[in-house]
Amino acid sequence: MKQIERASVFRLFADFVKADGIIDAREIECLDVISDKYSIKKEDKKLASRITLADAFTNIQQLTKPEQTQLMEDVVSITMSDKHCARAEALLLLAFQLCFLKQDELCAHVISIHTEGYFEPAQILYVESEFDSDMNWEINENFRAISAEIRLTGFDFIYLPKLAEHYRSISQELLSQIVQFLYPSVGIDGVSSLVNQMRKLSTSDFCKDQLAGKLGAKEFLAIPPSLLIKIGESYMDGKLITDFLLLELESPVLTTVRNIVDAFSKFYHTMRLNPTCEDDGRFVYVGFNKQIFDLYALRKGIKSKVVIDVFRSQIRLPEADVQLRLHRREKALYALFLLESASGGINFRKPDSHGKLTKYINRMKSVQEKYNIIYQKFGGEYGKAPDLENERNRLPMIALIRRELMGLSHVLACAEDYAVQRNIYGNYAVNISSSLCCCCGVNMEEICKLTDSDEWQRISAI
Repeated sequence: MKQIERASVFRLFADFVKADGIIDAREIECLDVISDKYSIKKEDKKLASRITLADAFTNIQQLTKPEQTQLMEDVVSITMSDKHCARAEALLLLAFQLCFLKQDELCAHVISIHTEGYFEPAQILYVESEFDSDMNWEINENFRAISAEIRLTGFDFIYLPKLAEHYRSISQELLSQIVQFLYPSVGIDGVSSLVNQMRKLSTSDFCKDQLAGKLGAKEFLAIPPSLLIKIGESYMDGKLITDFLLLELESPVLTTVRNIVDAFSKFYHTMRLNPTCEDDGRFVYVGFNKQIFDLYALRKGIKSKVVIDVFRSQIRLPEADVQLRLHRREKALYALFLLESASGGINFRKPDSHGKLTKYINRMKSVQEKYNIIYQKFGGEYGKAPDLENERNRLPMIALIRRELMGLSHVLACAEDYAVQRNIYGNYAVNISSSLCCCCGVNMEEICKLTDSDEWQRISAI
């Protein structure tokens, strides 16, 4: 074996020894015997502490089938050396068996990600990066049977569309009161945004925006319909790394779930059924129900709308629960860029060709007129707005806007995209989707896209 393979083997055995939280003298003796058997040296053990369980599984895949089979026998030997197979050990055994010995029956692999402790071990979560209509139809049709099968193993099945359905059954007013009680530091905009997100939960958005966006688990940007099971956690360089078993679902879903349950039951029989359930007038705030709220309330990696509110002279990012602290001249300029970015942005470069100069002058007059109107909407005097053609006026304002937005980089996902940037064509624009560029009316909760606003589109057409 190569050193990386020996280190991976030791990492695997070490996880089994530590899985149940009790290190038995017999397990240490067994570990010494296995270390001699695989010629694992001190340097290999040091290397093992620096690789994740997912990396260890990847490296073990390079071994031959007979070597993997022998490894499974040794894993069972060390697991049963204390005459007991704990639930955490059974999960690792399930992962090993499905990833290496039963690859033809089920596509499975292990992933390790830095999660900051947002996952409970007693839940199985359905994940997908793109909506699969056939798979979701099957799950909806068989939801009770799937949940019952999974609950027999002591797990809860978490299917986000059903969770959203439950939140929609709670009145918006009551749900807002609950969120305000649970997260008193979240402002009015943040509460409204959080409630709306909970009532519109979708699996694909959760995977891309929360798991990939906030937690940085890029594996969830492109993931087929699968079940996600937490199988362990450890610390590396002071960071909590959580290990998951990812099981791809195939039709018929219920049969696939039963196969998984049967495989797990060979190693472990639960004596506990989870009684937690939702009901009318009952808000469950434990397990994944709590974790999902915590994730959405987490002020990190947020993809927020930008709302132009001229009635209150504000530019807000409601999902991030922040307002931009800018003077009206910068607010008006940023609003102009949000409006113009849908058509490619604004190019302020003066042409060298005399033939193009007339077109440039007309374009600058149009841009300035739009800016004057928006400046007036923010409380300024029409005609007194700074001259945008003069870069001494324009560039410092753009710099102030950029500094304000980059100061939110600890909150926003890709704060750079929200800032005004000059692209390769020389156009100044923001790089967020036009669907995030919004406005509101007298009622601050009546938010619509700039592209859907007649008033803002009239300004854009000037």
